[in-house]
Amino acid sequence: MKRTALYVLITVFAILATALAGCAAPSTSSTGSIEVRVTDAPPNQDVTSVMVTVTSVEIHQAGGNQQDESGWLLMKLSGASTFDLLQVKGLEQVLATGDLAAATYTQIRMQVSKVQVTFKSGNTSDATVPSGKLKFVQSFDVAAGKPTVLLFDFDAEHSINITGNGSVMFKPVIKLTVTKTPGAIEITTPSLPNGEVGTAYNATVTAMGGKAPYTWSVTTGSLPTGLSLNVTTGVITGSPTATGDFTFTVKTVDNSTVQKSGTKSFTVNIAATGALQITTTNLPDGMKNVAYTGTVQAVGGTSPYAWSILSGSLPDGLTINATTGVISGTPTANGNFTFTVKVTDSAGTPNTDTQNLTIHINDEVST
Repeated sequence: MKRTALYVLITVFAILATALAGCAAPSTSSTGSIEVRVTDAPPNQDVTSVMVTVTSVEIHQAGGNQQDESGWLLMKLSGASTFDLLQVKGLEQVLATGDLAAATYTQIRMQVSKVQVTFKSGNTSDATVPSGKLKFVQSFDVAAGKPTVLLFDFDAEHSINITGNGSVMFKPVIKLTVTKTPGAIEITTPSLPNGEVGTAYNATVTAMGGKAPYTWSVTTGSLPTGLSLNVTTGVITGSPTATGDFTFTVKTVDNSTVQKSGTKSFTVNIAATGALQITTTNLPDGMKNVAYTGTVQAVGGTSPYAWSILSGSLPDGLTINATTGVISGTPTANGNFTFTVKVTDSAGTPNTDTQNLTIHINDEVST
């Protein structure tokens, strides 16, 4: 296995003031906002996944005694503790948000229980993290009423060391910069469900990066007739009144001083009243050797429905319930699995519908 170049950016820019039990909460006039974020730069194409599990984040305030652990503030993570850095490339995934007393801070450390690198060849390596804690030494100030962003640029070409026997060790080589600007923003919703005339519709468009709250709008095309987009929440609701394929572009704008925006195009099919139609257009990702559940749904026709896989195959270890459309089991292999699901109703002359779907199964990550 050759050494590969991977640039992993971990952005820290806010942490909760509810950090340690027993610590007095600072007044709002003397606090600045902090968030913990993760991001990464485009990696070498040989790397397909970098799974990182963070179990704690601590900030050290100037004046505290490092030997007896005084001055270390334990922060509460509010985001996912395990994440694939390649899924947030160029963005900043928030791990935690909140306020921290306006003061000088000297260090930050993270408890990382696992770093796992998967290569294009299919090989997966668990990287050893010495002591399990990553400590970064650099003074920075949190100013009252202002955000603070700490950007950690991991140079994995030098941080990930492969020994002669094939073992992988993670010894971070890091460039740390302090800034006030959050990163780019991107709409992360992969697709929107289909619908039917006269049947209540509800779906949500979500985004990652930038600075919340976001503002949502439709910039080109139009939503299915009868539906509307909530500008604050990104929720699309209503009852469709016309059939057809509706293609439109959704835009989101963040709350940064210099606003950032992202756009994405969607197509939603609205079927006639009573027509049999599979509404599910996207299924959740899963993880190898971890129980999985996803449901394929339909509207119209005559219930009960019968579900089957028409072509392709489900991930190894998963099956579809012919009555409920529930896909469940424990995946035994990682990868992308594309298949066509079919639904048949109970009408005298049965109606059918099909939908192409993909389930991505990540390799397992132990904690």
